[in-house]
Amino acid sequence: MTPRFDPRERLEQFPILRVLRERVLVFDGAMGTQIQSANLTLDDFAGQEGCNEILVETRPEVIAAIHERYFAAGADVVETNSFGGQPYVLGEYDMAHRSFELNSMAAQVARKVADRFSTPQRPRFVAGSMGPGTKLVTLGHIGTDELFDAYKVYAKGLIAGGVDCLNIET
Repeated sequence: MTPRFDPRERLEQFPILRVLRERVLVFDGAMGTQIQSANLTLDDFAGQEGCNEILVETRPEVIAAIHERYFAAGADVVETNSFGGQPYVLGEYDMAHRSFELNSMAAQVARKVADRFSTPQRPRFVAGSMGPGTKLVTLGHIGTDELFDAYKVYAKGLIAGGVDCLNIET
């Protein structure tokens, strides 16, 4: 006999689902434009110009401040600084092997801020931002197996870092 799925069990396992049953959750805004307005230098990117994902290591306080501003403005959920966190995207910066680590760090930075802003009456959440990447299966840039494996590493890093949900973005 197959065990029956009881969605109420998920409500306790994932608090974000319980809160969603009670009210609408407001997500933050764009991370990239906030990073652009931070007047960062090439040194802040450890020589990896354009790789916003490295900032969770080199300038975590900048990323944390962005999350803080969104929570202070009323957001219930912030998205991690991990839009380009797939191994093959990070590979463009010779950092494919760091995908799990950087995604986990991105989640940890956001989680710490969310926990500081959370109250029993108004918990705050973290969504793991998962962008579309830079390669398309439909154009033959990447195979489906490679894409699937990349997203597994991506998701596992975000989950290990403490996200409440994954937000697959376009």
